[in-house]
Formats: sequence, C-alpha cells, structure tokens
Amino acid sequence: MKKMLLIWLLAAGFASAGATAQNIALGERVPELKIQTWLDNRQPEPAPTTYIEFFHSTNPACKTSLERLKEITGKSGTKLRVIVVTKEDPAKIAPLLRPYLSERISVGLNAEKSFTAFGVSYLPFGVLTDAKNRTLWMGNSLQINEKLIEQSTR
Repeated sequence: MKKMLLIWLLAAGFASAGATAQNIALGERVPELKIQTWLDNRQPEPAPTTYIEFFHSTNPACKTSLERLKEITGKSGTKLRVIVVTKEDPAKIAPLLRPYLSERISVGLNAEKSFTAFGVSYLPFGVLTDAKNRTLWMGNSLQINEKLIEQSTR
C-alpha cells in the first residue's frame, strides 16, 4: 500500500512539474526579452522572424546548434535574426560566443529572467517567433532547419 502511494505521489509530482515547465504555446505571444546587456553592444537587427536560442556552454549540443544557426542565417538573408540568450558569466562566455556574432546573430547576456519567463527546462532549446512576437515553433534547436523555418513563416 505504501509503495502504491509513493508511486502515485511521484507520478502526480512529475505531471505537475511538466505542466509548469513550459510557459509558451504555439500561436501565442512569447514573454518579452528584457536584455540589458548585449555582447559587444551588438543589438539584433530587425527581421520579420526571430529565433531565440537558449544557450549554456556546458552542453556540447548548444555549440552544435549555434553552428547550424550561423549557417541558416547566412542563407536566409534579412528574413531571420537569431538572439542567443545565456545566463552565464559574461567574462567566461564572451570568448566562446563572440565568433558567432554577425548582423543576424546577437547575444544577450545576464538573461536569467528570460530562462525563467520561457520556462526553459532543457538545452538546446529555441523559439521561433513572427514579427508580432507570436510562437511559430519551439523545441530542440538541433531540429530547426531552413525548411521548417520556411514552413512556419508562411
């Protein structure tokens, strides 16, 4: 009996944790990014579509994701901008992220509140938004590609 009660309580706990882990929904407006500090003071250029990439240097998949996003932005022209957000120490993370800066890729520093507002529970995680800041796509950043971006923006 105690074992069943314990299993039931664990299941209920995991279910409620999953329900609150994601604070965004497709088609809905995403929380506003309140970034005070940009790496090398390079704020993002305007674009009709924005991809918000949540990054942490301890996750090797995040670096792989950035490589792919750099390639995608190179091909998409002015249609897409990427905002990389990190909550790591700027002095530590700047040398790692600086090579990715471009007209289409900016890095927001000290973005702990953005991680919380979006309910980020795994990395790499990203959100594709339209010009009205509505969610077009969200998920594992390793799954995003040019075709998916094109389909989402139609």
